[in-house]
Amino acid sequence: MVSGVSTLAYSLEMDWALLWLTAKFLDHRTTYLRLTLAAAAGTLPTLWVLLQQNLYAVPWELGLLWPGVMLGLAFPNLPRRFWVRSYVLFIALCLMIGGALILALNWFSEGPVLDWAFVVPLALVAVGLWIPKARIRQLLGRDLYGEVRLEVAGQQRTFAVFWDSGNQLTEPTRRRPVVIIDRQAVWDWLPCPLLEWVSAVHAQEHGVQPPAEWRGRVGVVRFRTISGEGSLPVVAVDHALGRWNEKWYAMTPVMMGIAWDSVAADKSYVALATPRSLIHWPHERVGA
Repeated sequence: MVSGVSTLAYSLEMDWALLWLTAKFLDHRTTYLRLTLAAAAGTLPTLWVLLQQNLYAVPWELGLLWPGVMLGLAFPNLPRRFWVRSYVLFIALCLMIGGALILALNWFSEGPVLDWAFVVPLALVAVGLWIPKARIRQLLGRDLYGEVRLEVAGQQRTFAVFWDSGNQLTEPTRRRPVVIIDRQAVWDWLPCPLLEWVSAVHAQEHGVQPPAEWRGRVGVVRFRTISGEGSLPVVAVDHALGRWNEKWYAMTPVMMGIAWDSVAADKSYVALATPRSLIHWPHERVGA
């Protein structure tokens, strides 16, 4: 009984550490509660093996499917394009750590086995905290994803962003870079009079005037893409921060452009911003 309980506890601890490390490498935000729930689900095959007293009780098909269930519980909002990569990363981490643990147990077979339940998860946490993760995220295609935190009229909101070096759109009067945001992401955030003006601009109504209290802080930017030309309503941002590779940076003064259509087909991000708007302390710029 004691051996079975300790085995389940070790499985829970290892699965939690591996899921946490996967989240670090992916730079995907989740909660400790979700990680714990997914790790608890990961102990079910171990429990099955213990109840059957058969190491091969779990079918191999279920063994391949179950990590996907754990990832779904841990990262419910992970974009579809990263599902396969996250699955491969998690399996690779499991195999790598499992192989290293077997070697360690063979080399140090005289020591108490239960000590590894503390050593290995702590080693995984140390790896997640100290190993350079930028190159891994680049290989996973996650290095250009981050967040922007914008403040308008005293209200702040954080948006998932894609750092697009090809976004050279600037507001012609102030020469500020434009952060393009999906209208659905700001529709319950901005005041109603301002949203009515945004709708009128996108509807190409003639003689549209912004609300009196917003004059001097809004404008319209003409843009040209492969599909054609258009007008983008923009709003001055009071303060902006950008997160790049787990670090928050101040941003140069920017304008928020409100796009009528989604900026990402798979909803993996709701904003587009140029990485050149990030100010890297003390005087360097971050660029893609």
